[in-house]
Amino acid sequence: MNVFRTLLANASGGGAPMKMVLVVRSDLGLKKGKIASQCAHAAVLCCMRAANGLDGKAKLDAWLMQGQPKIVLRVDSLEAMHSVSAQAKQVGVIAEIVRDAGRTQVASGTETVLGLGPDQSEAIDSLVGHLKLL
Repeated sequence: MNVFRTLLANASGGGAPMKMVLVVRSDLGLKKGKIASQCAHAAVLCCMRAANGLDGKAKLDAWLMQGQPKIVLRVDSLEAMHSVSAQAKQVGVIAEIVRDAGRTQVASGTETVLGLGPDQSEAIDSLVGHLKLL
């Protein structure tokens, strides 16, 4: 039984809970479908960034084994999103900002969503624990 638990813990990232957080700008008034699309873009960007680094690859693998948990939060401004992004980069958490193509609801280049992680839940929570769910 101990061998099984050890294998399971190793497969799930050594037992450390992992997550990805998607931070949406609420000041843009995006429609639900647009938010969903922008969040998907952020998740893909974060996965691509994680896959390109040794430490990121290990975190990506652990997150994938844990079922790819994702949380969607909101910020009220571009400045607030940039602040969280800068803090993430300082502590080594992947931070990717989606810039819209401008074909539908917002101008080209508008920064809509910040993706964080995948990383240990504790590291991400220290960055976004003050934010509210979308």
